[in-house]
Amino acid sequence: MRPPTRAFGPTMTLLLALSASACAESGPEIVAAEYLRAADTGSADKAIALLDVEQIVDRVQQEIVVVNTDGDPRSFLRDSVETVLWGLFQEMERHEERGYDPQAAEVRGDRAAVRVIVRSPDGEEHTRTVHLRKTDGGWKVSGESVEDLVAYVIQRLEERY
Repeated sequence: MRPPTRAFGPTMTLLLALSASACAESGPEIVAAEYLRAADTGSADKAIALLDVEQIVDRVQQEIVVVNTDGDPRSFLRDSVETVLWGLFQEMERHEERGYDPQAAEVRGDRAAVRVIVRSPDGEEHTRTVHLRKTDGGWKVSGESVEDLVAYVIQRLEERY
């Protein structure tokens, strides 16, 4: 008995197309909505992956001097920043599943701003603006959207060290 091969070609084409789109760079609208979803649900790893951690480290490094490390001070600071952020996202209040409707991004060079309408299950809506920067790793949450995170990290590191 011969296996059916008619469906094999279209199925493989579909799988290859889905695979390519999954690997393709996400636009700022997708990143903005995914970041808000990750932050709202306490998905720390996902939220941090969508942040412009290098910008946060740069800002923190302007305020804090790192001394007495056994290696590269910047690497130590980056690890410290990621650890503090991970703890913050883990401790954040988790929200019920919400809807995230990103509007068209306002792109200016390597910067973008995306308004995202957030809808709660009971129909309540509010709009959040997410600022992003295009990096070698794609669009990352940056600029004004990380100001509170920078302040929080600085405060926590000053308390700790």
